[in-house]
Amino acid sequence: MKNKSSRTNINNTYIKKSTKSQKLNSTNRLTGADGLRAIACLAVICHHLSQRLMMQAQTASIQKAQSFFLMGNAGVSVFFVLSGFLLSYPFWKQYMTNDTFPSIKNYTIRRATRIIPGYYIALLASSIFIIIYKIPSDYFKTRLLSGLTFTAGFHYITFFPTDLNGALWSINFEVFSYFLMPIFMFGLFKLLGKNRSFFKALLYWLLAIALLFYINNLIHLYLTPSDINKGWQYGNIGGAKYWMPNYNPIGFFLQFSMGIVAAGFTFFFSNIPDKLKTFKHFGGFDIIGTLTLIGSFYLLWILRYTPEFSYSLQGQPYFFPMFTILIAITLSVCPHTLILGKILDNPFFKFTSKISFGLYIWHYFLVFVVSFLWVKDYQYMGMENIKSWALVSFLIVLVSYIIATLSYYFIEKPILNWGHKITKKTDSVIKTAAATTLQ
Repeated sequence: MKNKSSRTNINNTYIKKSTKSQKLNSTNRLTGADGLRAIACLAVICHHLSQRLMMQAQTASIQKAQSFFLMGNAGVSVFFVLSGFLLSYPFWKQYMTNDTFPSIKNYTIRRATRIIPGYYIALLASSIFIIIYKIPSDYFKTRLLSGLTFTAGFHYITFFPTDLNGALWSINFEVFSYFLMPIFMFGLFKLLGKNRSFFKALLYWLLAIALLFYINNLIHLYLTPSDINKGWQYGNIGGAKYWMPNYNPIGFFLQFSMGIVAAGFTFFFSNIPDKLKTFKHFGGFDIIGTLTLIGSFYLLWILRYTPEFSYSLQGQPYFFPMFTILIAITLSVCPHTLILGKILDNPFFKFTSKISFGLYIWHYFLVFVVSFLWVKDYQYMGMENIKSWALVSFLIVLVSYIIATLSYYFIEKPILNWGHKITKKTDSVIKTAAATTLQ
């Protein structure tokens, strides 16, 4: 009788845990994430297109608008915060519901099937174009190899894995963040696996962020490149030498970590509905999210003429941590908003978010192809006529959407479905084993 009672209590605990997890899944959709992903993607595209318009040839009002659109490169920061937010949320859920550490095998399969196919095709397309048209490209083989192994971000020579698609640099940095996140999360489960609480986990991540700041400082002290051939006048390698070490994998994982902390707050808010019911009912989360989202845009507006790497800690890009924190707060409250999340996740933004990876990895290559084969003055600050620039830019965006859509439905989605099928089988086996153990 005692053993039967013990098994019953254990089963009841397991059922309660499962019910709690299901409740959180059903009531806590991460709304707003699609909208912010779409905004980030479109912002980066606007940044690269705006670079092609000769600013000094435009009217004062056009120059003001162009200077703001040039700040769209901050969309890269949004991508990192968003990735940290979305990818860490399942880890937070497992931790806060006293569940086991998520399957690293499944995590790796899902990340690999999401990133590798589209990224490899875009990288190889750029490399083949270089070979066919015999475009000069220093350290071509070394950079291609580093791009294929996602190690390009560790040195300025390989920073840009290809000269024709500069946007691909961030994929290598993001993959490194994919690698680090579960390692830090494992530390959380290992060190604070008993008597779990959000505030203990928050303290853990604040200490982790402090450690990352320290490591990033060491990188600046000991790994800053020399001034020889440093600058964009020396091509992409010289430009990468100028960017580093302000751009480095650890620094970007700091931005990624802001998203991780935001995910923790999102889960925390979902666990105390009684205390926040009135606040949510009267649009409290909507007010916070709207203010921080507008604040992030306003920050870019007022700082649009400031030098690069200014107004940021440790000289990091994108006005870190001010801009990053604003985006993180917006993400953390959006799932609990009444209106803002729905506005952000409108049909156009949801579709753009769905194909955003393809848009990101193909638009810059198209910019190069257009400038190389068609409109010769579509170079950096090269086009004087704004109407001609607008027409060419519109066509690039249109073709980018077409290629990204085809890429998603015929390459990315089939492989993603295959990856999800594999991981679902593994999840099913794990859940069955856990239920059997508790019987």
